[in-house]
Amino acid sequence: MTATTTAPAAAPDGSREHSARPRKFRPEVQALRALAVLLVLVYHIDPAVLPGGYIGVDVFFVISGFLITGHLWREASATGAVNLKKFWAARARRILPASLVTTVGVIVIALVLLPPSLVESWWKQALASVLYVENWALAAESVDYQAASNSPTAFQHFWSLGVEEQFYLVWPLLVVLAVVLWGGSRGGVVVKNPARLRGILLAIFGVVAVASLAWGINQSSGDDPVAYYSTLTRVWELAAGGILALVIRDTKRFAPLRNTLVVFGVATIVTAACLYDDGTAFPGVAALAPTLGACAVIAGGRTSGPGSLRVVAESWAVQRIGDISYSLYLWHFPVVVFFGVYTDRDPRLTDVMVILIASFAMAIASYTLVEQPIRTVRWFRADGRMLVAALVAMVLVAGLTLTLPWRVQGTIDRWDTNAQAAASEADETIPEGIERNFAPFVDGSTAISPNPIKAAEDKDAEINACQAAQRDPVTAMCEFGETENPKATVAIVGDSHAAMFSQPIITVAEERDWRVVTYLHSACPFSADRRSGDSPEVEACAAANAQTRAEVLELAPELVVTSFQESYALAPRGSEEHPGAEGLAEVWNELADQGSQVVVLRDTPHARDDIIECVTENYTDPTQCDQPRADAVGGRDTVPAALELAPRAKSGEFLDFFCDESTCPAVIGNVLVYRDPNHVTRTYMEQLTDRVREVLPASF
Repeated sequence: MTATTTAPAAAPDGSREHSARPRKFRPEVQALRALAVLLVLVYHIDPAVLPGGYIGVDVFFVISGFLITGHLWREASATGAVNLKKFWAARARRILPASLVTTVGVIVIALVLLPPSLVESWWKQALASVLYVENWALAAESVDYQAASNSPTAFQHFWSLGVEEQFYLVWPLLVVLAVVLWGGSRGGVVVKNPARLRGILLAIFGVVAVASLAWGINQSSGDDPVAYYSTLTRVWELAAGGILALVIRDTKRFAPLRNTLVVFGVATIVTAACLYDDGTAFPGVAALAPTLGACAVIAGGRTSGPGSLRVVAESWAVQRIGDISYSLYLWHFPVVVFFGVYTDRDPRLTDVMVILIASFAMAIASYTLVEQPIRTVRWFRADGRMLVAALVAMVLVAGLTLTLPWRVQGTIDRWDTNAQAAASEADETIPEGIERNFAPFVDGSTAISPNPIKAAEDKDAEINACQAAQRDPVTAMCEFGETENPKATVAIVGDSHAAMFSQPIITVAEERDWRVVTYLHSACPFSADRRSGDSPEVEACAAANAQTRAEVLELAPELVVTSFQESYALAPRGSEEHPGAEGLAEVWNELADQGSQVVVLRDTPHARDDIIECVTENYTDPTQCDQPRADAVGGRDTVPAALELAPRAKSGEFLDFFCDESTCPAVIGNVLVYRDPNHVTRTYMEQLTDRVREVLPASF
């Protein structure tokens, strides 16, 4: 049977109104928004309180999919078409003003508070946020959103807006495709049965949802941070809301069943928020809980009677939080991040209250002064005008992001000059007496080499290129030194900490006509035992170590030098007192049995987590960034235990070149010691060459 309607009338602005019923207000959706934003807010303030609070974003995705699909369905089924210009203009009115104002506000605050070392990552993420591709920017950098060890920018939470904006761009095109397959309208008259359009949409959305969920499960099972941000692994959650919009019917019947459905949905969401943590493979199977929970709440609708949550859901406070949820999401994270940048500590109870007050104050101001006026002022109601205004605003704010690197360029240039001067005057080895004097600027010049802002780049590019990534199941061999007619072969085996020692070892090897081969694998101690945990990185390390072990035994080098980050947890054998010691000793003894000398270079001390940010903020007094020795050398018990089990292996200790009796400095002389919390700069490692020469055997 074919349904027909009359052509829609022209609206005053020249567009065509359609006969679709306007979306009715749903207080349960508003309450769901409030719940979602509160989960995210608590998680960002203190993940320990609600370790799975990040699932609030998944609830937002379901809501967006439900509302947007419902709007598109009503328009398409009533008119036989989708007005893309009108749709995208409406989305621009809703999303862009508040997000762009937030971006401008964060940039202005960052110009005052931001340490120079953070500027590069911040301005790039600010630009990505303006362009709504922050999710892909974070994916490209493999930033783990759930990892507390990350140093987030105040724009990192914009990743979810990127996913939604990309959804808004593509989703209506799928509806247009469905309309074309359906037959649409001819001459403004709908000529097909809307039920058939619903079936086509369900088929398209179903395929998208299943494919996306399958891809999300596949990617998440690999513990890849990219999976968290990818639109491809997330769109099924939005599609779930979209499918719900096509199949549910508003009803006052079945009240007990609907009450139960809503309670079940809320309980599922809250339980997941409490039980999930940063170790949960997400999204994928785990994301089904918040997604289906949100669907259950929406499907239950506006409830009443015994067991109903209506009194809470429709309370003034919950509804108002739902009103400001978008602005609250935008502003709370910058408040949390700037608190951390300014105070460099975790928030206490009084701090939490300040963060909450500031977040809600900014959200209310944004909602009142930005969101509502832009959505209601007549000037912005013209779709074409709104789209042009949005484009111009995005271009202007994108240009504003460039003020961040511009602000610190003078500092970078000045510190580059200082670093060059300090490097040119530095001796090739540690100055005499440095072991007794760890003070910075001992020559009287306030200069640090390398430039702290560029510290991350201060590593040997050739050696770094030879280091296998964590997920590589094999470790490539690289050659250095005398390769034609060597007097001996030296193998350097281990992780990125072994890579740090490689350049001084290669320098000594070249002096002595030794051939050097490296087997370097990121985050992979060379051991017969596995690292603790169950992840793709652990599996890859185990496979790579087995391959490296066989190759080194076949190579039979005269000397094997190994080192690794000693704070790594290694899997224990039974009830051994020092987990991992037996696995290390097994490899060392095996090498000694086949005739290789084994030298174990002890790990370098660790710096504070914000070492680079601290030095850039305290350039003239880097002693503010020193680390207490007790904190810097923790977790070093396993190697001594392993050495007792492998007495033929020799060890080389460098601790006295990094720390005095109480402190491990950030800057020694004019040299920056660390390029990140647990890696030493190439510049400082080069000054340890004499000590490395003493540790290595002179002959074989």
